[in-house]
Order: sequence, then structure tokens, then C-alpha cells
Amino acid sequence: MLALVEEVLSSGKAQGFGLTRFWGNMEWALEDRPGVEDILEYETRLNHILPKYDDVVVCTYDLSRFSAGVVMDILRTHPMVIIGGIIQENPFYVTPDEFLRELRERRGSVLLN
Repeated sequence: MLALVEEVLSSGKAQGFGLTRFWGNMEWALEDRPGVEDILEYETRLNHILPKYDDVVVCTYDLSRFSAGVVMDILRTHPMVIIGGIIQENPFYVTPDEFLRELRERRGSVLLN
């Protein structure tokens, strides 16, 4: 999926478009499919790709369908957020490397229990 996002963004430039707008409806993460459990890692790793482009990328979540814990973790992966229709810097944002380290620690503690 990360490769697809990068391909879409880079192909827009290659085709001469000044800007690509990429909108992701994230309800697919609620489905019973392989890899869904890695949504936090996916969202975090996007932050290694997106700064290379000036394009607009928006991830949309129906907050009523995700648990509070998942929503808070997802929020922490986004440097900018739209809340109440206003785009703003996210005070809860954690850098990708720091959040990936935290995810590894969580998985390690789960394996130990």
C-alpha cells in the first residue's frame, strides 16, 4: 500500500500535474483482511514518504466506528489534523521513528505476557 501511495504521488508529477490530491477513506481498516492489524505502522510509515511531495493527502476516519485507543494512536501519526472543519498542527503528533519504536516495544511486551 505504501508503494501504491508513492507511485500515485510520483506519477502525478511525472505526468506534468502540479498537484495531486489523495483522499483515503480508512474504513477498510475495519474489515477482516490480512494486514489490517498493521494500520498504525502503515500510517506512521507514510510520514517517511509524504514529506517528499507537496501534494495534499487526507486520511478520513469515521470516529464512531473506531475505538478510542485506536483513534488516539492514529491521531498521533498525523502531523496535521482537521478537527471541527479546521486544519491545524497536531499537538499529539509523534515522529515516525519514535512511534515505530513505541509500537515495537508494545509488541514485545505483548509477546512476553
